[in-house]
Amino acid sequence: MEKRELQRNGVFKLQTINEHYKDSIEREVTYNNYNRIGKLSLILFLGSFVLVLIDRINWAKGLWIITNGYRYLFFAHVVFGLVSLFYFLVFYKIKIRFPNEVTYFHEFYGVSFAFIMLSLTAVISGFIDQQIHGEITVYILGCLTIAVMFNYNLKVTSSLYGLSWVMVMAFLTISQKDLNIRQGNYINASSIIIIAFFLATTLYKFKRCELIHNYYLETLVAERTKELQTANELLSQEITERKRAEVEMVRMDRLNLIGQMAASISHEVRNPMTTVKGFLQLLKSKQELKDQEYFDLMIEELDRANSILSEFLSISKTKSKTLERCNINDIVNYTLPLIQADAQYNDKLLILELNNVPYLQLDAQEIRQLLLNLVRNGFEAMESGGQLKIITYSANDEVVLAVTDEGKGIEQSVLEKLGTPFFTTKEQGTGLGLAVCHGIVSRNNGRISVETSPKGTTFYVYFKSS
Repeated sequence: MEKRELQRNGVFKLQTINEHYKDSIEREVTYNNYNRIGKLSLILFLGSFVLVLIDRINWAKGLWIITNGYRYLFFAHVVFGLVSLFYFLVFYKIKIRFPNEVTYFHEFYGVSFAFIMLSLTAVISGFIDQQIHGEITVYILGCLTIAVMFNYNLKVTSSLYGLSWVMVMAFLTISQKDLNIRQGNYINASSIIIIAFFLATTLYKFKRCELIHNYYLETLVAERTKELQTANELLSQEITERKRAEVEMVRMDRLNLIGQMAASISHEVRNPMTTVKGFLQLLKSKQELKDQEYFDLMIEELDRANSILSEFLSISKTKSKTLERCNINDIVNYTLPLIQADAQYNDKLLILELNNVPYLQLDAQEIRQLLLNLVRNGFEAMESGGQLKIITYSANDEVVLAVTDEGKGIEQSVLEKLGTPFFTTKEQGTGLGLAVCHGIVSRNNGRISVETSPKGTTFYVYFKSS
């Protein structure tokens, strides 16, 4: 189980930090320490040259003869310069670009630098400076520099300052013979250790709080970005659905308009057409054989016009509903002889996959017309020997009627206009077949979807089980 801790951050509320991010914070702190040591070591190396020049001046003045402290100070400055050079070369050769590249070596590098610098300042102030002027200024500067420049956790900070305090106290005891000066330095060394420790731990906490704050800002930004992406996806879906709805509304408005027109004029047009057809049939029986083909042509065209009017009436949404409880498998089986005859006439293969489905409230006559329209479209889309499937099944509280052909598929430009009245790709088509299908499905509380590819097309008709 993932461990977590609560971090109190001044102006921030208690915040939960997971164990993984605690490691990330420590790597970030070590990364910063490593880079600062590289820069500081170069500055200290250059500064050691200045100190060695000062030692050379002291030698010229004869101070080395007065006391050995100046001689020891020279050697201390040389060691100081060499140590600084070593740490700079290591930093120059082993650079890290990102906090996640931090290893135990980089942690050891940072802690060892602080330890050696505090040890050198403890030796210089506790032993060498006591022979010259009895002060611990170098140790004070070293403690404050380490506290301000670098960030270490509480355990490392306690160890560093504790060991350096023991060292400076030991050297003061050994080298400083004046009791008053020694006691004063004891007090000064102890005071600076307390101040440096408090300053180092406080700055470390502030650094952690800053990193934690950044972590929560990054987390918040990531969460908000994810929310915005989700909202954008939902908005895109909504826009897409709205566009589809608008297209569907336009199509349904056209269907409704055509249906209203058909409902209002069908009887007015059919009555004279019936009269004309009757007289043509009468005249046909009285004419000679040479004129029979003209009468047949006129009667055929009247029948074609009558079938177009029938399709107009099928589109109409104002058509009265005669829904009854029936099973779509029974409708398919009832229509099967006619479909098999069409398949045989068109030299096509027919396959049925009828699964158990619940009963629905449907207009059986309209569903038969729907099925015939879809099947005949499928036959016309295939070459001889093509296979057409009629499938029924239940899915997600819906009953599905699927008609699949093995044609060449439907182009995207054509797919977008399917069901639009008067739109057709057939030379002799009226563009009303699929419009009739949409009208039927709408009246029977269903919906149509199409899947197409170069290997064939499937029309899915979904009816709500409830």
